[in-house]
Amino acid sequence: MKGLEVADIPQPTECRIATEWFEAKLRQTNAELNDLFKKYRISEALMVVYKLFWDEFSSWYLEMVKPAYGSPMDRLTMEKTLGYFNTLLKMLHPFMPFITEELWQHLYDRQEGESIMLECLDVAAPTDSDAALIAEIERVKQVVTGVRTVRSSRNIPPREALDLQVVDTTFYHAYSSVIMKMANLRTFETVEAKPADASQFMVGTDEFAVPLGNLIDVAEEIAKQEKDLHHLEGFLAGVEKKLSNERFVANAPEAVVALERKKRTDSMEKIASLKASLEELRKKL
Repeated sequence: MKGLEVADIPQPTECRIATEWFEAKLRQTNAELNDLFKKYRISEALMVVYKLFWDEFSSWYLEMVKPAYGSPMDRLTMEKTLGYFNTLLKMLHPFMPFITEELWQHLYDRQEGESIMLECLDVAAPTDSDAALIAEIERVKQVVTGVRTVRSSRNIPPREALDLQVVDTTFYHAYSSVIMKMANLRTFETVEAKPADASQFMVGTDEFAVPLGNLIDVAEEIAKQEKDLHHLEGFLAGVEKKLSNERFVANAPEAVVALERKKRTDSMEKIASLKASLEELRKKL
C-alpha cells in the first residue's frame, strides 16, 4: 500500500465493521486450517487459505476499507490491514514458500537473518460471537451482490448512485455504511412495500428493491418477473411432490425433511411477492 496517504483520523464505521469481520474470519479459518492439517488433508487446507486470501481479503475486505479517491486511510485500519496481510502470508507460506518469503521481507523493515520460516502463526481461537458476525456479513455481501446484479442487467454505470429499499426489516441498517459504500448508493431505507417500477431481488426471505424510474422498461420487467415466477412455481411443485411422498417423509432424516419444508415456505413467500409486483407493473402498461 505504498503511496497511500495515512492520517491520524477516526476510523470510519465501515472500516471498523470490516476489521471486526475479518478478524473473525481469520480466527475461524485458522481453526479450520489446523484441523485439516491434523487430518493430512493438505489440498483442502490449500483451498481454505486460497479462499480466505483471494475471495475474502482481496475481493471484499480491501474494498470495504478502501478510502475514497484522493482521501487518506485512517492509521488504525492501515495497521490492522498490514497485520492481516502478514498473517495471511504465514498461512500461505507452506504452499508457496518463495513468493511469501519475498513479500514478507518487504512488508515491514526486517532485521538481518529474519525469515518467515522462523515465524509463529499466532492467531487467537474463535470466539462465541464470530459465527454470528460472519453470517451477518454474508447477508450484507448478498445485498451488495444483488445491487450489482441489477446494475449489470440494466446496464447502469457503476458510478451512478442508486437508491435501495428493503421491505419491513431494519436488520441491515447496522451495516448501512458498508452497503452504501460498496453498492454506491444514494439512499438506503426501510419501506412497507416496494414500488412497482423497481428492480427487485431477495436475500433469503428479505425483499429489496432498486427504484429505477425512467431507467426501467415496464414490459421487459414484466417478462423477466414472469420468467422468475414460472421457475419458482416449477421449483415449488417439485418440493411439494417430494413432501407429499409419505415414504420420503417417513424415512428421510429429520433435518432433510425440515430443509424441504423451509424451501417450500421460502418459495411460497417469493411467489406471493412476485405476483404482487406483477400486478402493480401491469397497471402501468
